[in-house]
Amino acid sequence: MTFSLSRFDQEFMDVSGFEISNFLKNKSFADHRLIQRSKGCPNASSLRYKAFGPLQIAEYTSGNATEVRIPSLDHAYHLQIVLSGDGVCAFDGHSLPMQAGDSIMMTPGTEYTLGYSSDCIQLSVRIPLEFLHQSAREFGYFTAGGPIRFLPRSVNVLNGGPIRHLLRDILEFDCTESSERAQLYYAKLLCNGILQSHESGICLNDRVNPSEHRHIAQIRNYVLDHLTEDIGIGDLVELCRISRKSLYNLFDKETGQTPSTYIRQLKLETIYTELSGDDRNIRNVTEVALKYGFTNLGRFSAQYREHIGELPSETLRRQSH
Repeated sequence: MTFSLSRFDQEFMDVSGFEISNFLKNKSFADHRLIQRSKGCPNASSLRYKAFGPLQIAEYTSGNATEVRIPSLDHAYHLQIVLSGDGVCAFDGHSLPMQAGDSIMMTPGTEYTLGYSSDCIQLSVRIPLEFLHQSAREFGYFTAGGPIRFLPRSVNVLNGGPIRHLLRDILEFDCTESSERAQLYYAKLLCNGILQSHESGICLNDRVNPSEHRHIAQIRNYVLDHLTEDIGIGDLVELCRISRKSLYNLFDKETGQTPSTYIRQLKLETIYTELSGDDRNIRNVTEVALKYGFTNLGRFSAQYREHIGELPSETLRRQSH
């Protein structure tokens, strides 16, 4: 199966690589610096560009050996795919060679250097940070604050995997004949496919049963956005614009819990994700507990063991080994 951006909004043919670079900068696609490493034809570059719901998609080639330096992605992830030719991606002390079909997920806050051969065709999908996080939550993933960090390894998306057919459909999608709702749906499915195929430090939540009720979903997203804050019942009442009694009745019916228990479990799940992740800067359980508002450490340990099934110190100890 081959990939090609066959339905697009704008196309540039036989232009310089710097014209394409400036176009993408003006679209806020990514801040970057383009360096041409070979002296070929000065106007051998091409670009196809498409806006798809919250996503931006660019398929481009420079016609020359090229290096792209990205100081730091700003509030967005990039799914970077080599369609033909070869390249290399360097970041955080890693250097990943990439061939046709290989893809990586580029994370906000990291500096990247991308190198491409003169015959290389690249496909890049820009995904807003908040949209990826929101999609992850809707599909049952827990994040531990900050950007989701993907592991430094490439994944071949042309040979198979959960995003192969979905990405092809998006590239062939006629946005003029579809609703924004349909584009949003496909974009969320792509995010879920990426989370399945590209390894990261987040995990699926299998302890809290998700509710389809709009107020529960609204509260869940609000709590996950304010995990380190002290969230009161009044905050939830104001958020949903319902009475305190209606709020308690809703939680009892939908979750079998009180709002406070629900909030605490979301925080405990997030702490579990953080303690069992690969962050080597975590010194002890106490600093993580205090970060999420658990000031009584004895009670915190008991609540954690009751919900997670082990002590927080055991989770951290297992991660360190």
